[in-house]
Amino acid sequence: MGVSRREAIAGIVLAWTFAPSAARALLPANQPEILKLDVADVGGFDPIVRRDAEGRISRHNLSMRTTDPVTERMIGTLEDIRRLTLAELTVRWGSPSGPQSLTMYDAYLLEFSYVSLFQQGRGLNFDEFAIAIESTHGSLRRNEAKQTLVADYQITPRGVQWKRYTA
Repeated sequence: MGVSRREAIAGIVLAWTFAPSAARALLPANQPEILKLDVADVGGFDPIVRRDAEGRISRHNLSMRTTDPVTERMIGTLEDIRRLTLAELTVRWGSPSGPQSLTMYDAYLLEFSYVSLFQQGRGLNFDEFAIAIESTHGSLRRNEAKQTLVADYQITPRGVQWKRYTA
């Protein structure tokens, strides 16, 4: 007995739909998902994803740059975590004054886009990502003038609450 074309297509659709969730079900339940991304630079961050009147994303809240060899791997990583909640997502980059980092807790990647500026002949040696990511709280750590500046944020019903201090 062979498998009909209809049965084969139904099997493929079921595997495509349930395989990722089945694979995640095999992971230990008590192990939080933590991801650290190394990028060339972060252009900006706003803890809140801005939406229009219909609820669509109107502005991405994180922009970051990667160098050409890292871009393809970054695209794959972002595709893998899209629509997943991570316990912790950290973005790290270097600057002339030292290492910088942005850590987001309970991070949920809604969507992302990127522009390959490196390959457009514009003389730029990076690619740029625009990301819409929600989180409940987090911390931005920057080194300035031989001290570490920290800005912790928390999303509340009244908006974003910031706590700034030096570490």
